Amino acid sequence: MARLVARDVKKVFPPTRQGQDPVFALRDVSFQAEGHTFVTLVGPSGCGKSTFLNMVSGIDTPSAGTLEVFGRTEGDAKIGYVFQDPRLLPWKTVLDNMVYVLDEGSTDEREARGRRFLDLVNLGSTADMYPGQLSGGMQQRVGIARALSIEPDLLLMDEPFSHLDAITARDLRVELQRLWLDTASTILFVTHDVLEAVLLSSRVLMMSSRGVIFRDLTIDLPFPRRQTDKEVAIHQAEILELFEEMERPKVDA
Repeated sequence: MARLVARDVKKVFPPTRQGQDPVFALRDVSFQAEGHTFVTLVGPSGCGKSTFLNMVSGIDTPSAGTLEVFGRTEGDAKIGYVFQDPRLLPWKTVLDNMVYVLDEGSTDEREARGRRFLDLVNLGSTADMYPGQLSGGMQQRVGIARALSIEPDLLLMDEPFSHLDAITARDLRVELQRLWLDTASTILFVTHDVLEAVLLSSRVLMMSSRGVIFRDLTIDLPFPRRQTDKEVAIHQAEILELFEEMERPKVDA
C-alpha cells in the first residue's frame, strides 16, 4: 500500500509555436490517498488525468506544487503502470514479457513469479505463446498481471479498457475488482467513463476541462459490483448530474 500526497500541483506546457499561449493542463490539484483504496480520476478528455498519472510515475514533473509517493515503510514507493495498450514486446513470449520487468531472484524464481501472476489472471496456459496469438483482452490481462508481479505499493492505470469491446471491458472490470480485493495495492485509475468509475472505485475525484478537481466523492457500495446493480446506476446518474451542473453557464442574478 502507498501514501500519495498532492499539494497545489500545476502543470503548464509552454507554447510550441511563436504567438501561441501556454497550455494549463492542471491547476492547483490537491488530495491525499493512502492504504487499500481504489481512487479514480474521472473527467473529459484533455482535463489532465493522464498528465497527473505521468507525474506520479516520474515520467513527467509538476510545473509547481509538490507530489510525493511513499511506500509501505514511508520510503520510496514501488509503482506499477498499466497503460491504455498493454505494451507487450511482440518478439518475446508471454512469460518472457512477465520476467522482463522482474529484477530480483534467480531466473527460475522470476519465471515462477511470472507464472504465478499469469495464473492470477487465468492465463497460465499462455506462458509460451506470443502476444500476437492473444486477443486484445488477453493481452491487457497480461499487462495487468505484469504490473502486479512487481507487487507495487501503488498501481497506476490509464484507461486500460478504453480500446476493448464492451463485453471484454465489462469482464475485465469484474476481474480487476477481484484482483484489487486480493492484493494490498493502492490503485490510482484514470477514465472518462462514469459507469466504470462507479463500478471500480472506493473514491472518485471529478475533474473539469480546466484541469481542476471540483468534487471528491466516496462510493460506499459493497464489492464486487456489476453494472446492472441499481445502486451503481443511481451513483452514475448523480455524478453525471454534477458534471452537467459544473458545465452549466452561470447566470448573474
